[in-house]
Amino acid sequence: MSNEPISKEELTKERTPSELWDWLIQKVKQICSTDEGRKDFRLQKGLLKQLVEEIAPLAIFGKHKFGDTDQVLLQPVIGNQNYDALVTDLRTKPASDTYIEITQAHEGEDDYWRRCELLEKGIVFSNAPVIKTGKGKNRTVSIPPEATPVEERVKNELDRIFVAAQKKEHITYPANTSLVIFFDDTPPFQEVIDNEKLDSFINTKILNLDLRFSSLYLVGRIGITFREYQINRQD
Repeated sequence: MSNEPISKEELTKERTPSELWDWLIQKVKQICSTDEGRKDFRLQKGLLKQLVEEIAPLAIFGKHKFGDTDQVLLQPVIGNQNYDALVTDLRTKPASDTYIEITQAHEGEDDYWRRCELLEKGIVFSNAPVIKTGKGKNRTVSIPPEATPVEERVKNELDRIFVAAQKKEHITYPANTSLVIFFDDTPPFQEVIDNEKLDSFINTKILNLDLRFSSLYLVGRIGITFREYQINRQD
């Protein structure tokens, strides 16, 4: 019997948006109910990486985009294909399939070290510098308890969104594929960047990139920000 806290079969099960959201909440609660599970979740071990980086964004996207309908099915896909989820819309005759590619607007390796710090100390400054010294087994990492100016925090998040989009440039995806960029919209982001400012940033910075998708969605980590943009495919 596997000791994995989650299986590929339950991770990739086809669900309605409401079912996926409810399952995600219950699954995370179940996993984090033990010290070992909470550690695995924070370090995103095994399939928990997909749970955090693909299933959570998909669930938040589905909740905003489709609401409580039972006529849309979301199915996460794990593998080497160039999309992360299949969306089957039963509201059309015949039913139609579209695809979702999900990417993270985060700080790469430093995100991992912040999670390690959180696990060890129970608290971490989310925007303080990650200071690394040494290499290999001699590497040490420290994150000082320093506050970051609001303007810098917001600029950093916008920069991460831009970099996430840039990484998808010039890549051809199946027709009817949408890009979801999952980002951190925790305060003070929303207090500084309202929808009008966010739309202006996307229109001037992101939509000028060679993004070969049908639509772009910005999905906030705390489930509040949700913006949709049409893209003129350039392939």
